[in-house]
Amino acid sequence: MADYRVPELDLSKRIQLALEMLPSIPERAWGRVVELAHEHGVSRQFLYDLRDQAREGVESALRAQKPGPRSEAGELVVDGEYIQRVVTVLAMQKGSIRDIQQGLELLFGVERSVGYISETLQKIGAIAAAYNESLVVPLPILGEADEIFQGRQPCLTVVDGQSFLVLHLSPSETRDGTAWGLTFLNLKERGVQFHDLASDGAGGIQAGMREAALAVPWRPDLFHLLQEAHDVGRKLANAAYRAIRLAERARQAEREAQAPKPRRGRRLKVTVPLEQAEAREDTTITTYDAWSWLLAEIHRALEPITPAGQLVNTEAVCATVETAAELMLSLAHKDITAFAQKLLDQLDTLLAPLIWLEQTLAPWRAGLDAATEAFILWTWQHRQDLNLKAGAGFPDALHDVVCAFWEALSLFHRASSLAESFHSWLRPYLEIHRGMPQWLFPLLMLFWNHHTFQRGKRAGHSPLALAGVDDAPSLSEALDWILQAMASLPETLAFPSSAMLSQMAA
Repeated sequence: MADYRVPELDLSKRIQLALEMLPSIPERAWGRVVELAHEHGVSRQFLYDLRDQAREGVESALRAQKPGPRSEAGELVVDGEYIQRVVTVLAMQKGSIRDIQQGLELLFGVERSVGYISETLQKIGAIAAAYNESLVVPLPILGEADEIFQGRQPCLTVVDGQSFLVLHLSPSETRDGTAWGLTFLNLKERGVQFHDLASDGAGGIQAGMREAALAVPWRPDLFHLLQEAHDVGRKLANAAYRAIRLAERARQAEREAQAPKPRRGRRLKVTVPLEQAEAREDTTITTYDAWSWLLAEIHRALEPITPAGQLVNTEAVCATVETAAELMLSLAHKDITAFAQKLLDQLDTLLAPLIWLEQTLAPWRAGLDAATEAFILWTWQHRQDLNLKAGAGFPDALHDVVCAFWEALSLFHRASSLAESFHSWLRPYLEIHRGMPQWLFPLLMLFWNHHTFQRGKRAGHSPLALAGVDDAPSLSEALDWILQAMASLPETLAFPSSAMLSQMAA
């Protein structure tokens, strides 16, 4: 129990002194403060402070209060032991509504119903959605669109390929051109300026671009195509290993048959003669080796920078890919033929980013020698390791050239891998909640766009800051705004209207 610094002045004496100090002159006699100070061995300032504290306490107790039961209030001591308790409890929680309910009880001793928690999340989710839509992104967006499913319900996602900013995250009833078209129209109304849009082969995304009149180039995801190639390669490798095992078994059976003394037990049986097994072995190995070499040549040709450090020539790239695809067709394998034909069908769209890069840099490459160009491209490739900014360390005459190279290379885009990476982060939340609650996505979008990356090339920055948003709020500041907006809502309002949320966000 806490003790007074002057033990002789216990609580009863302090109450008596406060009551005597409360009246003003002339109710309190002149000189009485001096007498009390000498009598109890304290200063006059102490007595005046005691009077002010008593007056403040009485006014606080008698001030008009809000009718109804008082809200719960208490003190929480955040010491080392409590922090250990928080760490332990959070490690056991998964984030569902019932986990939140249990966490409140274990951490704060507060009991809340599932309905209360659900209604709170819906209100906060609506406010967070309005807040997310109020953010304006000034820089061009390298759009990446993708779909994720929980059960049969799709979620439409749009991510910026440079900053990793999530621009749209919402469940949808359908995944057709109308749903995607409305999504793109909404983003255009918010001021989002697309530089291009990359996605996999989903038809709804391309149809949505047409319906929304999104006049930007569509980039097919190169790595989806390469993933299909890896699947083909895995099948060819498995077929080669099966043929090797079959041929080796046939050779072993042949050796046993020619041995002067048969081995004990049953003779080794084979289903294919040795000559046929060895022919199949040679064919499958040759097919796999040819496939691997041709695929590596295609992959190398589609890179924007050659192994010699020069910008690629798109005519040479087109010739290399066409030749490799024709050689693949000559292998007469069903899976390889399907892949080669798909490659030829999509060749124009696959080459489009390389053609754009070559045309954009053509004026700056005029009169630039090969060694200087190679050095500029090398600095771009190693800019993170060297911690370089565009033009730093180059002569003044090359400053504009270097900046143009770096800007064009930063806008070179042909993958939707960031959208898929975000979906891998999103997937556990969907499985925990066994669906797609409307309130979940605005909160996750709020967290992602404001959180600070801890490692990688974006370390130390949030997606909003990387997207060029001036004075981008921190995650803590954004959360404070959301909770303050929640506190300002009338209690009689079950759910905030869209007009009210838009006004608050503005």
